[in-house]
Amino acid sequence: MKFDFEDQSITIEDRKFTLRKANSKDAVEYMQIQETIYPIPVPWPIDIVQMEIDNKNALYLSLVNEQEVVAFIGISLSNKEESHVTNLAVHADYQNMGIGHLLLNQAFAYCRKRNFKKMSLEVDVTNKSALALYEAFGFKVKTVHKKYYFRNHHDALEMIVDL
Repeated sequence: MKFDFEDQSITIEDRKFTLRKANSKDAVEYMQIQETIYPIPVPWPIDIVQMEIDNKNALYLSLVNEQEVVAFIGISLSNKEESHVTNLAVHADYQNMGIGHLLLNQAFAYCRKRNFKKMSLEVDVTNKSALALYEAFGFKVKTVHKKYYFRNHHDALEMIVDL
């Protein structure tokens, strides 16, 4: 395991969760999370999700309640200077609880500890809640990718922040 991560117990709104490194069994639950927040077809098919979880140059973290994964974040760590958030998703039933903030804070801390200088991501221009979250963390638009998303042909904003 190239990128280690120690399990953490977290309480949010009196609910107990565990934040842990993803395992290959999480792929099915990642798909279910995507299905609660995106129209079908979801952005990432299961084979890509599985490949990303198993990617030795990435770290995927799962936030788990007693029975299920309720949120996840993926970070590509292949560039020694710039980490890249590949995916961040929170199950519809768990949104607006600060989980997105929690996951980004974890990603920032993890990458800072390993001396990454920047973090980047892409976001759909129509995803206002994600844009607000990223802007709250200081992400700035670097460029616009026209018709970036294959399923809806929306533009993506490539955003970046100094760590």
